Amino acid sequence: MKLIIAESVYKNTIFKFFTKFGGEIDSQFIDMFRLDSNNPILTYDEAYKYLIEWRGIEESKNLANTILLQNPHHIDDFGGYDFFFEVTYIKKWGVDDDKPFVTVKVKVDDLSGNVSLMNGDYKTLEDALSNEDYGWEIEKEVNWGINDYFKEVVTSKTGIKVIFFRPEWASK
Repeated sequence: MKLIIAESVYKNTIFKFFTKFGGEIDSQFIDMFRLDSNNPILTYDEAYKYLIEWRGIEESKNLANTILLQNPHHIDDFGGYDFFFEVTYIKKWGVDDDKPFVTVKVKVDDLSGNVSLMNGDYKTLEDALSNEDYGWEIEKEVNWGINDYFKEVVTSKTGIKVIFFRPEWASK
């Protein structure tokens, strides 16, 4: 039997959750509303939409802006990576869209950043990126790490997705 709940009741439940536990799509919210299950109660995009509606678009945008400009940002829990990066430019806000977003430019400090490779070697990001055999893979994984960071630190608190393209590198 499938239970059908009116959107207003559903939205009210989500807003009460945000009010009680804080406005964030965190592990508690994800578990409660089964976002990662095969039969989710709602999707991530719907959850982000409700978070923006609960917080208000201007407050969401201001919070995202504040978080993005808290440079430098540090990634030290993504695989064997440990590096800092900065948001150097906030380019465009698309907060009136169905899927609100902001595009930014980032600069990665590959000179002091490092990576622990699968074979046990420990290299600076600069050296790993310049390797002909696996440099492309390192670049891709750094991008994934930054993307995951933005999802966890910005989008989960504001509902606004952060889009960035190829990062700049401190060494270049």
